[in-house]
Amino acid sequence: MITMKYTALITIAALTLTFVFSGRAGAMRGKHGVNAPAMTGHAEFDTAFRIHMNTVEQLVLFIPVLWLATSVVGDIWAAGYAKAPEKRGQGMIITILSTAVLTMLSLWGVVQEFMA
Repeated sequence: MITMKYTALITIAALTLTFVFSGRAGAMRGKHGVNAPAMTGHAEFDTAFRIHMNTVEQLVLFIPVLWLATSVVGDIWAAGYAKAPEKRGQGMIITILSTAVLTMLSLWGVVQEFMA
């Protein structure tokens, strides 16, 4: 299946990001002397730890749903486009909306950086 290799790449990217956040939390734990099993300490550690834990919490939901969606409908959309490109409207709308949301989030982040 064509879609499976892209799903695998997304999974690897999500896991890599989670691993990076884990490393940041560990680094902040060491920097501020927050010894395990403590879950709070210095504000910089607390923030890094919450970023990591929030990511882990969502990853538990994201990965199974990503693979389920891929196995159930993944190649249907690709095959549908190949058979009838004129029926690409639904996929195009999803793509445009997700791109718009990511663009707005990026813009918001850039504005926040300038205001800091």
